[in-house]
Amino acid sequence: MTRIVIDARLAGHSGIGVYLDQMLTRVVPRLAPWRPVILAGGASFAELASRLGAAAEVRPWNVRPLGIGNLWSIPPIAGPRDLLWTPHFNVPLVGRTPLAVTLHDLLPLALPRLTGPGQSVAVRLWLRAIRSRARIVFCDSAFTRREALARGALDPTRVIVTPLGVAHPWQALPPEIKPPMRGDDAARPAILFVGLLKRHKNVTRLLQAFDRVKARIPHRLVLVARSRGLRGVDPEAQRWIRALGDRVEQVEDLPLPDLVMRTRAADFAVLPSLHEGFGLPALEAMAVGTPVLAARAGALPEVCGDAAAYCDPLSVEDIARALLALASDPSLRTRLAAAGIARAACFSWDRCASATADALDTELGILRADGKR
Repeated sequence: MTRIVIDARLAGHSGIGVYLDQMLTRVVPRLAPWRPVILAGGASFAELASRLGAAAEVRPWNVRPLGIGNLWSIPPIAGPRDLLWTPHFNVPLVGRTPLAVTLHDLLPLALPRLTGPGQSVAVRLWLRAIRSRARIVFCDSAFTRREALARGALDPTRVIVTPLGVAHPWQALPPEIKPPMRGDDAARPAILFVGLLKRHKNVTRLLQAFDRVKARIPHRLVLVARSRGLRGVDPEAQRWIRALGDRVEQVEDLPLPDLVMRTRAADFAVLPSLHEGFGLPALEAMAVGTPVLAARAGALPEVCGDAAAYCDPLSVEDIARALLALASDPSLRTRLAAAGIARAACFSWDRCASATADALDTELGILRADGKR
């Protein structure tokens, strides 16, 4: 008997949680003949069981997925003839179960000074397990695939690119019904940043650049940036947020409808990251018709193509130049908005899920055939 077992303990988290939310309901029904088993953490168990219904068996796995104990934990159900799909790189280091893995980025190896030596050591251990046991490795972008081959020494025949997509709420509205921005100072046009308040997101340089141009533009900078309860928060960014006073608004978290509304209402979105394995906030902004200013870094040029303005993320001066250019030029924003809508239409969660399910189905068939020999 061969089954597909899926580690979904990061359901509900930012980033990877979005990936799981979009992929599970699309992939699991496609793999029904392989008797899907979903491993869920305590907080997400009931929700996943309700959403997936009879399509899968949901079982608890209450080991914290990013804790030190996870390194040596063995999944409660997964045998040598099963395929364990971990939609993130923290795979079990022990056990005989063949793996399928999704790599979203290799940030701890690319920029270890920003994430700490502990994370880079853990990632190297995970990559060693992936090299020896992974049947298939999915990467969000060609950039991440190159990183996986160069930094992880993975077999290129087993590594495929499955670009992410945009979901139904992320769609453009006609300009005449563009919603107003909510907030204490809704009259000001807004520049929007969406992401965690971590150092690789480069929020400090963004704030420094905004400080340079704020006297020349009417905009306020809105940061939808979680920091509470988060490891590795950028303390310098927090100091700059306080120093800039009412020209900056930080929102810890937003329900999805409010996040979509705020993105639609912004004059433009900015993603100045030093490293991105994909850059989903940029794609989502383009999908709703909001112009994007992106860093020339990571997968952002691959995802945004010619539909975004760009800046050097290491240069406060260049970020300031780009902020001023977009804030001061409505015709540029109009052109980028139209290009962004067209660009975002090239990305689809259905295509991502279809490619993923097809690859998993193929590997499961090989495992079953091998088990019968």
